[in-house]
Amino acid sequence: MRTRGQARTVTVGGDRGSGTLEYLGIVVVAALLVVAAVTAVVRTDVGETVACQLRSIASQAGTCGAPEVPTTYGDAGDGPAAGAPGAGGDSGGDAGEEPPAGVHYVNASDPPEVDPERVQTALDDLRDALDGGFWGVRGGDLADARDAVSALNGAEVDALIAGMTDDELAHWISQMEDGWLFGGWDREDRRELWEVFASKASKETLDRLAGLTDELEPRFDGVGGDSARDNPQSPANSGEYGEIPHQLVVDGIAPGDVSQGQIGDCWFIASLMAIAQADPSVIEDAITVNDNGTYTVRLYDDGREVEVTVTPEMVLDGGNPAFVRSPAGEDGHELWPMVMEKALALHWGDFHAIEGDSPGLGLELVTGVPSERRSLDDAGGAGSLADYLAEGGAVTLATFTESDDNPDIYHLDPSSGGLASNHAYYVSAVDVENGTVTVTNPWGAGWPTVTMTYGEFEDSFSSIYFNEVAR
Repeated sequence: MRTRGQARTVTVGGDRGSGTLEYLGIVVVAALLVVAAVTAVVRTDVGETVACQLRSIASQAGTCGAPEVPTTYGDAGDGPAAGAPGAGGDSGGDAGEEPPAGVHYVNASDPPEVDPERVQTALDDLRDALDGGFWGVRGGDLADARDAVSALNGAEVDALIAGMTDDELAHWISQMEDGWLFGGWDREDRRELWEVFASKASKETLDRLAGLTDELEPRFDGVGGDSARDNPQSPANSGEYGEIPHQLVVDGIAPGDVSQGQIGDCWFIASLMAIAQADPSVIEDAITVNDNGTYTVRLYDDGREVEVTVTPEMVLDGGNPAFVRSPAGEDGHELWPMVMEKALALHWGDFHAIEGDSPGLGLELVTGVPSERRSLDDAGGAGSLADYLAEGGAVTLATFTESDDNPDIYHLDPSSGGLASNHAYYVSAVDVENGTVTVTNPWGAGWPTVTMTYGEFEDSFSSIYFNEVAR
């Protein structure tokens, strides 16, 4: 894992813009005064905004739900059925006592020293930028506010936020999200500021900020569709964020570390497992450990590198991870699969946004390398497939949607070696001598791999995706 010895700085741009009004005709002045008066009536004050806790959901779900895309087994779009291996609440048991709630994450380093003068200067600059005046807080003012925070170390960020009232924080967030007259930021600009906070600030500070925005901890109350929302035992209703005993990696990164949970993201989980098999260093290098105990994940968006910082707090159901998980051991849970999944959810907006997509896209998001989609007739044969895996490639698969016309293997229970409809798998082995292909279910431990002849393999999947991983 990459380790961050020093807090990151973020280079920001944007002009503050001119505040000088050289000339306006009487008609224009009158019009602006009317706009200002109407706005004053319509807009809520800061106190009301705080009362509503500024719950803003910004989702960028990309291409979810394409017709050929697998989701997961089951009508609700969940992972394994409740009570099955890998289902919620069955992840190997708790590993030690849950760490007590506090101001820092469990694996945080000692906080750096605080320069009170620098904090006060930053606070003054921040308040000046957020004053706005008659014209409101504009994009350049928001950039100035971000500059004031970016120059501080983690402990100084904590001191700055501690010196602000909830009204001030709520005003800042509302101006980022809903600024008027050349104000406000798009989600990408807001993410730059949240990255500064997430990679530097303490748990106490981030908990406070997370109470005012949904852009630090992704929501999960929409996962699983209507059936989940109607079930009080569903993670959509019973889940809660918490930090469990954990290590980022235990004995190296491997496909066996991963089991899909109660969320329909088999396409991404199968991709993680395939990449872990092909070249574990790709995932290892994608995660940076920050001094404050958070993790910054490198993902790729259409080949463009993006960084997403997540806290070590995961969605828990009955004290265990509700979504992707690893077996619990003496050192706690192995967190890297959860970190990767949470980073994608935060990047796309929330956990519901990652339910259903292509296992080819899942490979691209982690490797930055384009995937090639083929028909099974054009997969190249057992020998070609074996060579591709041996050279460090990853191969994922999409099954057919549910139908009585599917091959016989679909009519077997997955616990007995059948294939789940509308699901993703990855190729874990090829035996050229015997002409067989083995595929693995991302539901993970407790679910058998499926070995079939190459002819059966060609008939059993709708699409196959190839990715060179570390090209």
